[in-house]
Amino acid sequence: MKIHEIAVCLLDEYDNNRSESIWNDLNFKLSLTEAYDVQFEIANIRQLRGERIAGYKIGCISKTMQTQLGVEHPVFGHVWDTEIHRSGVGLDLGSFDCLAIEGEFAVRLRDDAPSSTWLRNNREVLTEPNLVIELHNYKFKGNKSNIAAELISKNTIHAGVVIAGDEIGLKRSKNKPRLSVYRNSICLGESIAEHIQKGALSIVAALSEHLESRGLNLKKNQLILTGSPLPLWEVEAGDEISVLSDGLPNVTCTINKQPTSKRRIIL
Repeated sequence: MKIHEIAVCLLDEYDNNRSESIWNDLNFKLSLTEAYDVQFEIANIRQLRGERIAGYKIGCISKTMQTQLGVEHPVFGHVWDTEIHRSGVGLDLGSFDCLAIEGEFAVRLRDDAPSSTWLRNNREVLTEPNLVIELHNYKFKGNKSNIAAELISKNTIHAGVVIAGDEIGLKRSKNKPRLSVYRNSICLGESIAEHIQKGALSIVAALSEHLESRGLNLKKNQLILTGSPLPLWEVEAGDEISVLSDGLPNVTCTINKQPTSKRRIIL
């Protein structure tokens, strides 16, 4: 199959939560380069139908997540304007394919970043970090030996993000920022976000280099999910999720049972 044909198939699976997948064929394989080709072709299709790239996500920044998802390095994906929710939202479980959540920090760009070199010399272009809940379709359908390619081709299984109602930003301090994730008032995990202490510049510059390789660059106001030191957790109907960090408003969402629509609407 050609890259465009694969992209059309995977986007149809995503839009309609289809259980059948081209990845069900255990002989189907992609290289990592081909997987990114598919991801960017899906991005082209989504833009042609009217969606807008609202930013990007960086995933698998920790050994914990790399082990959990079978990769050896950070991965990158797209964030879409149709899938950004405000804190307090009720999410329909049926609108996702095995919904899993992840707590992390995100930043925005105050201006365009024409290159990774420019970005490294202009760190003030990144806003102070805010909390988010990243949403994932946590289901793999292919051969485990090709899980990294499946992950990347499916936009790193990104399925949306819940952002703070008031993006005030984490003030820089000598204290390392602590991240905590709660489900139904029970702590699932907490960790120090080492990569955030200096403003996430290094990891965002790596994303910028990735985009440069495809003739793209980061734009003003784009939202960048910087990755999490914590693992993914699957959720169920009725769950109430909260992500906390000292000095920032909590970000929350509730998981509803019945779907109202496949497409997540938003800002």
